[in-house]
Amino acid sequence: MKEHKTKDGRTFTIRQPTGDDAQDIIDYSRLLFASTDQVLTTLEEYTINVQQERTWIDNFNDDPNSILLIAVMQHRIVGLLFFVGGSKKKNAHTGELGLSVNPEFQGLGIGRQLITSLIQWAEINPAIEKIFLNVFATNEKAIHLYKHLGFAEEGRFIRAVKQPDGEYVDVLQMYIMTKG
Repeated sequence: MKEHKTKDGRTFTIRQPTGDDAQDIIDYSRLLFASTDQVLTTLEEYTINVQQERTWIDNFNDDPNSILLIAVMQHRIVGLLFFVGGSKKKNAHTGELGLSVNPEFQGLGIGRQLITSLIQWAEINPAIEKIFLNVFATNEKAIHLYKHLGFAEEGRFIRAVKQPDGEYVDVLQMYIMTKG
């Protein structure tokens, strides 16, 4: 667990969750899915129960090439990052990043610190050489952050998402190398 400061001086910690965090992660996820159209999952689709969430957390904690991190401020989860390492021999050197920050706390440096923590972890993990992510092309703030942290665009999935209002959105794939 490590303490950090937001841009406005508030303290938050980044740590790996335990099974005891399952309900808080569910509550955080519900709030997130209800508050933005910049994620793939809708609130109606999110039907995880506490036991399923505990299993999800345990799977991350048991996998040396994957990591789950939460940002906590005043006993409240304000951000979440997951990284899933490749499961096959030929892609075990890569993994996919997923990041979210509670909309009330965006722009304060929490997402930046979560990604920085992941990159530092990946740099010392002997298996991980490449981190990639997918981001809605309409999520300009996230794209700006990723580019600022060194991620580059490597592909575009055209009309990959269809929003509830019928609008199509492209999805960008971005990456960063963590070794040579």
